[in-house]
Amino acid sequence: MPRNSAFTRSRGPGYNRFAMSASGSQVALSPKPKPRFLAPAADARSAVSIGVVVPVFNEAETLRKYMARLKEVNRGRCPVVLVDGASTDGSVSIGRRFFHTECLANASRGRQLNHGACCLGTDVLLFLHADSELPLGFDFHIRRALANPEVVGGCFRLEFDVEHPLLKAYTWFTQFPGRFFHFGDQGLFVRREVFCELGGFSPTPFLEDVDFLKRLQTVGKFVTVRAAVRTSARRFLRRGILRQQIVNILVVALFELGVPAERLAAVYPHIR
Repeated sequence: MPRNSAFTRSRGPGYNRFAMSASGSQVALSPKPKPRFLAPAADARSAVSIGVVVPVFNEAETLRKYMARLKEVNRGRCPVVLVDGASTDGSVSIGRRFFHTECLANASRGRQLNHGACCLGTDVLLFLHADSELPLGFDFHIRRALANPEVVGGCFRLEFDVEHPLLKAYTWFTQFPGRFFHFGDQGLFVRREVFCELGGFSPTPFLEDVDFLKRLQTVGKFVTVRAAVRTSARRFLRRGILRQQIVNILVVALFELGVPAERLAAVYPHIR
């Protein structure tokens, strides 16, 4: 894929020099990046470095809480980059108090994730939603999973920040493989060279995680680690837990049958 560069930039430790297309579409990422600054030293148990990408859009109400938690569990071990998609609520200023923050002109999670990946010079990319919390020792779990050379990527199990029988049933299934059991809110991680080979996330307005996971699982083994990512249940609480579960299943099923993500996005509005 050609590199149609609109700009290049360098950042601090762990950040790669990157080029982003003017359209914000998928870009040619280097499997073996040569950042101006080296990625942070990996854990002594492994030579594998991990970088975290967090897409942000109008998350001011809760961003401080989640970024403080991320800073606590990360403890500076992994570089983190936030990529804002034209927020209008002050999310950028909040994000910059915690981590390096990039800004794009439009909100498109796929493009934001690709942009963040281009900023990092690490062996592994971990994509985390802005309303999710990583477990303690998340990097250990990732390195242990990737110690198997057949594993190209994986995710964490899921739990919600509220107790409810239906939500518990929903999260119980996330320990199993299956197209309906894994989404981006589970903290998707992938080997950088594999991410590059697949061309990153599709620049769709919706379901970029489902599309990427479908492609990822065709090139190698995908695993679910035992530790859980804790995520916000706000969409379920505001739309109704059962209703939201049904909508999730129907949307993924229709996407698998070939309905464009652009059409499906109309029935799956953003909830903040």
